[in-house]
Amino acid sequence: MPVTCEVCGQPTEIEVGFYYGTGYVSYALTVALTVSTLVAWWILIGFSTNDNRFFWWMGSNALLLIILQPWIMRLSRSFWISWFVSYDPEWKQHKLSDEAFERLNRDQSGNW
Repeated sequence: MPVTCEVCGQPTEIEVGFYYGTGYVSYALTVALTVSTLVAWWILIGFSTNDNRFFWWMGSNALLLIILQPWIMRLSRSFWISWFVSYDPEWKQHKLSDEAFERLNRDQSGNW
């Protein structure tokens, strides 16, 4: 991930461990995706106690989540930063203030 936004210059790593909370967002997105695939499978194919269609859904859902993991991760990071950094529709006219860098500690950057 770039250190700053390539368009407006907003730092993406606001503070050390800023993106730890994206695990909760990613979890919510995967639960929503799992529920939607369950409902779609139920409507289109159906479930039965006489065969193993439920296990086919579980396998295909797991494979889908593994394939979509990079996009879910990026989407959850985008949601997370959008909740903490407000959007300025006139960002071209306004220079990025020092407040955007107030919690940025370059000494601790990458210090996991």
